[in-house]
Amino acid sequence: MVEHIREEDLQQRLRADDKSALEFIYKSYKSEFLNFSKRYDLNIDDALDIYQDSVIAMYQNFVMNQLELSNSTIKTYLFGIGKHKIYKVSNLNKTRLKIENDIEESEEVITKEHQLNYYQKQLSELIGNISESCRELLRLFYYRNLTIQEIVDLTQYKDANTVKSHKSRCMKRLKSLVKSK
Repeated sequence: MVEHIREEDLQQRLRADDKSALEFIYKSYKSEFLNFSKRYDLNIDDALDIYQDSVIAMYQNFVMNQLELSNSTIKTYLFGIGKHKIYKVSNLNKTRLKIENDIEESEEVITKEHQLNYYQKQLSELIGNISESCRELLRLFYYRNLTIQEIVDLTQYKDANTVKSHKSRCMKRLKSLVKSK
């Protein structure tokens, strides 16, 4: 740190919504956090995003919840938030990689070992007539047997209700295509 500010004073300034205290913390711990994140094999862009999200989360906890740290420092608290976010990103990336590999393997098995019957061919053709987002959502739910929450974690959907609603619309569209055939 360039200048020394007492921990209690810094916390008080954060609770008072002092932007200069936020800037001081952001600049003081940035390079140290980026070095810390290297041990988790993150690229620099992800590490920067996580650091910024962590600083914002910490700041919001001070301003909105009037957080008072008695057993740890701001730095420890900030790095704890960051570490949690790093784990979340790492686990999400591992899950995506596993699903991508599983999908590639299952597609090979389907094309090589199974001959589709008439109804499966018809369904496959109809699935080709729905949107890509619907195809992907239905594939994750029905073929990969992922839960609604796993789909939320894996994709860009806002929450479980959004996934349920989109899945319902996709199924209605697919059913209407089946009935019209």
